[in-house]
Amino acid sequence: MKPVALFLLFASPVLQFRITDGRGKETTAITIEAGAPDDDGWRPLKIGKAKGDPVLVWPFDSSAKMPDGPEPIPAIVIQRGAANQRAMAAIATPVVLGIASIEETARNTGFTQESLAKEFSGLVTSTDPFEKGIGLLYTGKYADAAGHLAIALKQRQRQLTRVPSEIYPAAMLYGQALYGANKFDAAAVAWLTALKEKPSDEMARNHRAEALTKAGKPEATGR
Repeated sequence: MKPVALFLLFASPVLQFRITDGRGKETTAITIEAGAPDDDGWRPLKIGKAKGDPVLVWPFDSSAKMPDGPEPIPAIVIQRGAANQRAMAAIATPVVLGIASIEETARNTGFTQESLAKEFSGLVTSTDPFEKGIGLLYTGKYADAAGHLAIALKQRQRQLTRVPSEIYPAAMLYGQALYGANKFDAAAVAWLTALKEKPSDEMARNHRAEALTKAGKPEATGR
């Protein structure tokens, strides 16, 4: 490695995490390690020190970017087959976004497909707008999901410390709910919010282009 690259690697700011387990209890018995940042500043994450059979379920895509304030980045690490409602919402996120199948998710997290489907649907009873929005999105109630996910996104945008790995998935989920409710202009705006956090993200870019095309504005895609 060249001296300049080596200097930049060690000069990179260290990500700090607030890790909770599958019961929602904060723990210091688990550590998370971050790799080198990509062009957008996002770093791949993996579990460092841990006991048992841990699974990193949040951030949902195992990546994070430096927040714009002093607060740590929320992370959830479960033991296979054990998760509370908050962790279930994290597990459901890549499924409802179409990134992972429920079969793959069950295999990776130690649950059966049937138990995951039941838990995902049960999120509609949550009083938390993010969790409830995911449950409604999973059950195909897009308009209702959009209302709750709009609140969840605003909550994350208004934090004193804005955490990209919290804002990005909320914006992606909100966009999907709006798209499912045939609100294509609004969906494009939501996915633009996601792109501001991850400018190189092809999924958000493609979704936004599709929404703009559905809205009759293909020229706005920039393609």
